[in-house]
Amino acid sequence: MTRVSFALGLAAACVFAAPSSAQLNQQWVSFTKDTSRLAGGSGSVSSNNTEVDFCWGDLDKDGDVDVIAVRKEDFTSTGRRTNQLLMNENGILVDRSSTLASASDVPGDNGFMTPTNDRDAVLADFDGDGWLDVITATTLSDGLSKELGHPRIHMNLGNDVNGNWLGIKYEASRIPQMVHFGTGNPENPRFCSVAAGDVTGNGLPDLYFGDYDSSGAGGAGQPSNKDMNDRLLINDGNGFFTDESQLRMTSQMLASAFGNSVVIADFNGDGVNDILKDTSLNAPQYVAISYNNPNNEGFFNIFDDFHNFAPYHTSEGDLNNDGRLDVIITDDGADRYRVNGGNDGLGRVNWSSAQTFSFAAGSDDGFGSNNLIVDLDGDGWNDALIADVDVDIGGYNRYLHIYHNRTTTPGDMTPTLRHERQSNSGGWRGVVGMEINDLRGTHDVAVFDIDKDGDMDMLVSQQFNTYVWTNDKFDPIPCGYTTYGTGASLANNLVMTGSGNPMIGGTASLTTTGIVGPVGFNIISLAQANAPLLGGFILVAPGSQIVPMAFLPVVGGSTTWNLPIPNDPALIGFSAYAQSASTDPSQPQGFALSNGVEIVVCP
Repeated sequence: MTRVSFALGLAAACVFAAPSSAQLNQQWVSFTKDTSRLAGGSGSVSSNNTEVDFCWGDLDKDGDVDVIAVRKEDFTSTGRRTNQLLMNENGILVDRSSTLASASDVPGDNGFMTPTNDRDAVLADFDGDGWLDVITATTLSDGLSKELGHPRIHMNLGNDVNGNWLGIKYEASRIPQMVHFGTGNPENPRFCSVAAGDVTGNGLPDLYFGDYDSSGAGGAGQPSNKDMNDRLLINDGNGFFTDESQLRMTSQMLASAFGNSVVIADFNGDGVNDILKDTSLNAPQYVAISYNNPNNEGFFNIFDDFHNFAPYHTSEGDLNNDGRLDVIITDDGADRYRVNGGNDGLGRVNWSSAQTFSFAAGSDDGFGSNNLIVDLDGDGWNDALIADVDVDIGGYNRYLHIYHNRTTTPGDMTPTLRHERQSNSGGWRGVVGMEINDLRGTHDVAVFDIDKDGDMDMLVSQQFNTYVWTNDKFDPIPCGYTTYGTGASLANNLVMTGSGNPMIGGTASLTTTGIVGPVGFNIISLAQANAPLLGGFILVAPGSQIVPMAFLPVVGGSTTWNLPIPNDPALIGFSAYAQSASTDPSQPQGFALSNGVEIVVCP
């Protein structure tokens, strides 16, 4: 039998038997590409040959999740494409754009069937009627009508008297004509991101848009007299919006340069929503938060640009289960994340230093796109996904990166986010069913329960194709510590417990308490046993012991045995068995024996 070495931190090398072939799969989650779950007519999303961005939610209130797919023209040109409404019908995403998304209050406009140059979309209930509406951010629309050059709101029509959903309708009057801050002239903005959330405290969502251009740079080179900057639009309570950007925010807050992502959320926990944005590619280059004033809600009084690299997309979510919002940042260079460490004296977040995502050997780094924080495996810890960018440019050598959150301690300021994919050099893989080419050239990914079986599926937009990947509810290799057996025949207080993170590259710890004598020792073996010994029972097989007697110092009646585990994938799923013993005059033969502890090495 093949054997691998496992250093135990005891100035000795211990030999473990190699895991079985099943254990070598190193599985975390398992997905299957299911081409039957996309259906639709002309221009079906399943054969998109462009960049696609998703937003998702239950539009028709039937209990499942539907999808909005906005499609931008290749290489951010001034051309236009139609968007798509994908209704979830018994686990199949069906293109219903022509029948349920073509209504409009503008003569000649056909809603989603009218070609636009939209780059982003979100769902929110703008008028408080309980139905999700749609807002899209439109870019590169100079010289076009307001209807084609401004953000487009599609209101949810709800159900008819028979309970049939009526779809969504474009309503141009809900977005005001925007004017240039300096000239006062009406202009079409060039937005590439949008977020919806309540910043005024009236319970209804307001809108923040990230601008595409800085003056004279980016895209087609927007001149300064047409550069519209970011905009904050305030909901009047009925789903109609006014531009109150300059009233509520400073010029510094509104400055932009390719603002590819914006977020409305409460980052400092003061009960009011703040605005996070990135500005990338052209100066200024940062991730920044405009903090909402809790004493004058809806007016922003602090600006903090806390991340200065070349950020392209930013998402928020709790990475360490401490209840605070952390961020992941796709960067032009190395992707990073920052952990929320609470607030400073001014109410700003104390962010951790920028921590770089680790890539598997043979993987790619560099210019990434949309990212997402989501609990992919349902274990209560949010994972991270980072997509590609500009997949309409040739090459497509970048991939969708999936990071498994292996953090175990709530509040850990350095969460463990492990890259899960098959590397070009072999390496381990945690996402079963997805090969390298399945991850190549990905622009966006939506994660939700498509088939209503209780787990997270994925809708992945790649160059030339969009696929549904259904989650197979794979049960990963059980790992961690399991207590078993009774060592002593008479009552004693010798108890062994496991702690620490017994994963490859981590450290397993075995602590024994209740030691009354001056001597304590541990035994670790490859197999269990239950044989009489020293008036009690030995629970580890003598014939497969790795360390017959590992003597450790006893302090205050306890001892801890730390076992560093090499970062060797061959150890994943491997089991070892441990037991403690000590001198104890109260026992029949002068020794106390603890319970046994099984250690199973985690991925």
